[in-house]
Amino acid sequence: MGILKRLSLACAPVLARQTTLARQVRLLLAEALPELGAKSGAICAWERGGALTVCSSRGFSPELANRLRRTAQTPPACPGEHLGRVGWRLIKAGGRIDSGWPELDRLVGVMATQDQVAFWPLGWIDGAGLALVSFSKPPRWPAGFAQTAASFLGLALSNILLQRRAESRYEDYRRIFQNSQDMVYLSSRHGRWLKVNPAGVRMLGYESEEELLSVPDSAQAAYLNPEDRKAFMDAIEKDGFVKDYEVAFKKKDGTPIVVSITSQVRREEGQVVGYEGIIKDITPRKQAQAQAERERWLIASILEAMPVAVFVVDQHHRVIHWNRACEELTGTAKEQILGTTDTWQVFKRPPMVSLADLVVENDLERLNEIYASERLRRSPIADAWEAEAHFPDLGGRPKDLFFTAAALRDPEGDIVGAVEAILDFTDLKALECQLAESEALYRTLVEANREGIALHDGERFTFANRQFLDLFGMDSLMQAKGDLLELMAAGSQRSYLEWSRRLLEEGGASSEVFEGQGKRGDSVFDLELTAAPAAYQGKRAMLYTVRDVSYRKRMEEQLIRSERLAATGKLAFDIAHEVNNPLGGILTYAHLMAEDLGEENPLFATAEKIIKLTNRCKIIVRGLLDFAREDAPSKEALDLNQVLTEMVGLIEGHIILRNVEVVRDLDPHLPQFYGHRSKLEQVFLNMVINAAEAMEGKGRLELSTRHLPQEGEIRVVFRDHGPGIPEEVARRIFEPFFTTKARGRGTGLGLAISHGIIKQHEGRIELETAPGKGAAFTVVLPTGRPLISPLENHQRQAG
Repeated sequence: MGILKRLSLACAPVLARQTTLARQVRLLLAEALPELGAKSGAICAWERGGALTVCSSRGFSPELANRLRRTAQTPPACPGEHLGRVGWRLIKAGGRIDSGWPELDRLVGVMATQDQVAFWPLGWIDGAGLALVSFSKPPRWPAGFAQTAASFLGLALSNILLQRRAESRYEDYRRIFQNSQDMVYLSSRHGRWLKVNPAGVRMLGYESEEELLSVPDSAQAAYLNPEDRKAFMDAIEKDGFVKDYEVAFKKKDGTPIVVSITSQVRREEGQVVGYEGIIKDITPRKQAQAQAERERWLIASILEAMPVAVFVVDQHHRVIHWNRACEELTGTAKEQILGTTDTWQVFKRPPMVSLADLVVENDLERLNEIYASERLRRSPIADAWEAEAHFPDLGGRPKDLFFTAAALRDPEGDIVGAVEAILDFTDLKALECQLAESEALYRTLVEANREGIALHDGERFTFANRQFLDLFGMDSLMQAKGDLLELMAAGSQRSYLEWSRRLLEEGGASSEVFEGQGKRGDSVFDLELTAAPAAYQGKRAMLYTVRDVSYRKRMEEQLIRSERLAATGKLAFDIAHEVNNPLGGILTYAHLMAEDLGEENPLFATAEKIIKLTNRCKIIVRGLLDFAREDAPSKEALDLNQVLTEMVGLIEGHIILRNVEVVRDLDPHLPQFYGHRSKLEQVFLNMVINAAEAMEGKGRLELSTRHLPQEGEIRVVFRDHGPGIPEEVARRIFEPFFTTKARGRGTGLGLAISHGIIKQHEGRIELETAPGKGAAFTVVLPTGRPLISPLENHQRQAG
C-alpha cells in the first residue's frame, strides 16, 4: 500500500474527532509523522493579515516548542509570501534558509543542526500555513512526493479549520437568535408562528416558546386589529420585504403594544410559504415621541404665555417663534416676522447682527466687535451671552433692554438655532438711578458722621464707616475681628458681655448705653456704645453706634477736680479761722516762756524751735487761705537751692528721714526765681515727706535742680527709689482728698495744695513712675521767655 494511502487512512479518524483545534492538529501530527518516517514535526496556520490561528507541535523539546510559538505569534504582515520564497524544500543537516522572516530562518537553522528538516508551505482557504518535519536520516521519497504530501496536510488542515469555523458560525447564529433583545421569528403564510426566540416569547407575554406555538393561528392572533394582518401580507408580498413596518400587536393578556417589523418572504419552488425577520417593540419609543410632542406643545404654550419677550431662530436665521410679549415689546406682529430673517430690522441694527444671529454663527469676533459697548458678557448658562442697551425708539417709545441669547444644539452637539429673551427694565433702570442717588446720600451721611457706625450680621462685620475704623485703629474692615467683644479692652469685656446678654433678652431693642473702653493699637480709649436691630440680606443683624468720649471724660475729671479743689479752698478758709486763734495762743505763750528762760537756759533753744514751728504752722494755714482765696501775695527773688537746703535742714531730724539717704545735686548756676518763699517751702516739704513715706523711712532720695535756658525753665526733681505708683493711682494723684494712706495717716490734700501753689506760679508738676522703679516728681517753674530765635521756636512747635 502506498504512503499517501496509508497516510489518508491514518488521518481520516482524526478529521472526524470532536475536540479542540490545537489537540486535533496534534492528533493529525501523531498519525502523519510515523507514516512519513519523521522524528518530530509542527504545523502552524495564519489568517490573512498574520493573525495566528493554530500552532501545534509533536516531538519538539519544550524549549524548541516555546520558541516556535513565539515566532508564530509575531509573523510578518503576509506570512504566506515569505513561506513561498523558500518553497517545498528538504534542508540537510547544517543547512540554512532565507525567507526574509529572520526569526523563522534562525528557528529552522536550530532544527537543522543535526537533523534534516522538511519545510512545506501549506495552503488553506483563508490564509497560509507551514509544516516543519525533522528526520534523523534522509527520507526516501519518490519524485514529487513532498508537494503531494504537503497538499494532503494542507487539505486536512483546511478541513479542520473550516469545520471549526462552521461550528463557530453556527454557534454565533444560535447565540444571536437566543440572545437578541428583539423578536426573531419564522411564520407560515397562514398565520402561525413556526419559530420564535426567547425575546419574542417575552414580548408577547408567554411563558415559553411551546406555549406560544401551541396557540392556533398564533401569528394572526398577535395583531390587535385582525385586518392589519391582511394589510401586512399585501405589503410584504408586493416587494418581497418590508422595513420598519409599524403595526399594533397585543400581548397574551390583551395589552396593546406597537411594533416595527423588518421581514422578507420565504419561498419554496417559487411560492410564498411564510415570512421571517425581526420585530421590535417600539412602544416605549412611541410613548416617548408622544411625550416629546406633548412637551413641545407645552413649551410652545409656555413661551407664548411668558411675560418676557422671547423669539427663536433656526440655523438659517429664520424666525420660527415670536411670542405675544415680543409683539407687545417691539410692536411687530408675528405674522410679519415668522419665517423671515428680519430680526435685525426690528431692533434697528446692521443686517444679520442680532445677538441670536451671531450666536447661531458662533462668531465670537463679531460678537465682541458689535456688542462690546453694550456690556457684553457670558451668561452663567452654557453657550449663552448677555448684553444690555438703550433703544431710543422701540415700539413707539425709548426702552432700556436686557437681552440674552443661547445656542440650541442637536444631540450631536451641532448648533441648530438660537433663542433670545428680552427683558424691558426701563422702569427698573429709573428706580436703580433713584436708589443709587438715595444710597449715595445715605452713605455720605454715614461716612460724614463723627460717630462710628458698623453693621454685624451675627457672624462678622458687613459694613463700617471710616470713623468706626479710625476709632479702633483699623485701615479696612478686613482687620475687624469676628465680634465687637474682640475690639474691647480687657477690663471692659466682662461688662460688655453682660450688656450684650441683656440686649438679647430684650430682643435687641434697648436704649441702654454701654460705657467702657476700646482698643486702638496698643492703647485704650473711653467709648459709649448703642445698638439697634436691623435686617441684612434676609437675616437679623445689629447696627452699632460708637462714640469716643475720652475728651469728655477728661473734661469731666477736670471738672470734678476743680470742684474738689474749690471744696478744699472753702475747707482751708474755715480752717484758717479755727486754727489761727490756737496757734496765736501757742505763739504768745512760747514767747513768754522764752523770755522767762533766758538765752543761757538749755531749754531756750527748745522754746525758740516751738516759736519757729508755730510760725511755720501759721504760714501753712495762711497758704491754705491764700489757695482758697486765690490771692496774689507779694513775691520775692529766691535762690531755690537755698530754699531747698534750708527746708531739708529744718526736717532732717524728723523720724521719717533718719534712715533715708538724701543725695543733693544742685545746679550752681541756677538763676533767681520770683515767688512766694513760704509756699514753695510747703511744696518742697510735702514732696520730701511723701517720698520718705513711700520708701517707708529707708532708702535713697535724690534732690536735684537744673536750669534749662533754651526752654526758659527751672526743674526741681524729687526722685525716690520706692515701689513706684500704679497707673490707676497716678491718674488721680493730684485729686483733693484722694489718698492711699491708711485712715488717719493723711487727708489727701497735700499734693492737691502743692499742685495749686505751683499753678499759681505758672508752673506744673510732672510725674514719672513705674511699678517697682520708684517715682520722680518734677516741679517745673518758668524763668521767662525761652532764649531761642523765632525760627527755632517755629521748628520746635512743628516738630
